[in-house]
Amino acid sequence: MDDVAIFWDYENVRVVAKGINVPLAESLIEYSESVGHPCVKKVYSNWVEIKQAISQALYSLGFDPIQVSMGKTNSVDVKIAVDCIDIALSNPSIKHFIIITGDKDFIPVVNWLKAHRKNVIIIGRPEVVSEHLLLSANDFISLEEISKMYKSHKFSKISEFKGKAISFEEAVKCLHEAITFARENGKSTRYPVIDTLMRSSTNIDYKGASNVQTPDNSGTFSSFTKFIDAVEEAGKIKTETIEGFNEIFLIEEDPHVESEFSSIIQDKIDKSHWQDICNIVIKAFIEEKIESEKDYFNKFSYLSNKLRIAKKQGILPYSNRILKNSLEKLIEIGFLIKQSDGTFMLVENYETNLESYLEKILSV
Repeated sequence: MDDVAIFWDYENVRVVAKGINVPLAESLIEYSESVGHPCVKKVYSNWVEIKQAISQALYSLGFDPIQVSMGKTNSVDVKIAVDCIDIALSNPSIKHFIIITGDKDFIPVVNWLKAHRKNVIIIGRPEVVSEHLLLSANDFISLEEISKMYKSHKFSKISEFKGKAISFEEAVKCLHEAITFARENGKSTRYPVIDTLMRSSTNIDYKGASNVQTPDNSGTFSSFTKFIDAVEEAGKIKTETIEGFNEIFLIEEDPHVESEFSSIIQDKIDKSHWQDICNIVIKAFIEEKIESEKDYFNKFSYLSNKLRIAKKQGILPYSNRILKNSLEKLIEIGFLIKQSDGTFMLVENYETNLESYLEKILSV
C-alpha cells in the first residue's frame, strides 16, 4: 500500500468542531485511507486566533497543527509548499499528496510534485477553487463528495469505483446543471472543469463517464470525451474549440459570446462599461424591487445574472468571470453593501456620488 501525505490549508478551508468530533477531518482521514496509508497529516493556520477545542480535536485525530503567523502575505501557502517539497524529497515512499485548499498559489508546487512522479489530489469547494489549480492536479474531490461518501460509508478507491451505472438521461441532466453552475460562478466550461463539477453534484450520483450508460444501454463510456460526443450527437449540447481549448455549451448559447477565449471578450473594463455596470445594478434594485414581492433581486447571483444578460445583448464584452469580479469590486469600494443575511443594498448616496465611485473603482 502506498504512503499518503495530507496538507490542509485551514485558513482556506475551515470546519466547525462539534465537541471532540470534526466531521471533515474524520472524512479526510477515511478518504486518505482509501487511497493508501496516511503517514503525514499536517494542518496549517494561525492557531492563536482559533478555538483551542478545534486544534485539540484535530490533534486527537492524528493531525499535526502547524502554527503559521499571518504577518506576511500567503504565509500558509509558502509553508505548505516548502513542506510538500521537503517531505517528497525525504520520504520517497510517499506517492500520494492530498492538499486541502482552493488557492491557485499552489499550482507551482503541484506541478513540481507531478514532475517528481507524485499523484496530487486537491480537495476543496468547487465554487471557489481556482480553475487553474483544478486543471493542474491529477484529481479533484469536492468537500460535498467527501462528506457524501463519509455519511454513506462508501469510501473506496476513487479511481477504481465501479458502482451502479446511472442512465444517460441522468448524466445529461447533471451535465446541464454543471454548465449552468459554471456560468453563474464565472468558471469556464472546459472538459476537465465540467467533469469535476459533475462529480460534485449532490443530486445525481455521477462518478465519471465510466459509470454512465450509453444511450442504447449496451455498456458505459470509456472516457468523458466520448460521453460528450454522444450528448452532442443527441442534440443536447454543442462543443466548440476556441483558441485551442475544447469547451461545452448549452444549445441556446452562443460560444463566441460565452467563451472566455472569444476574440470579442475584453480583459479590462473601461470607464464607459463601468458606467453601464453601475446602471444595470441600480436598475435591478429600483425597478425589480417595485415589481417583485420577493427579496431575491438583491442577491449576488441575481445581480450577476443581470450582467450576464447584458453581455448576451452585446452591451458588456466581458467574460462571466470578469463580470462576477466587477460586482466584487463594487462591494470592495462600498457601492454595494453586504447585509447580515447575505443580501446586498446600494450605498445611500449612489446618485449624487456615482462619478466619484467610478473614479475610485478605476484606481483600484
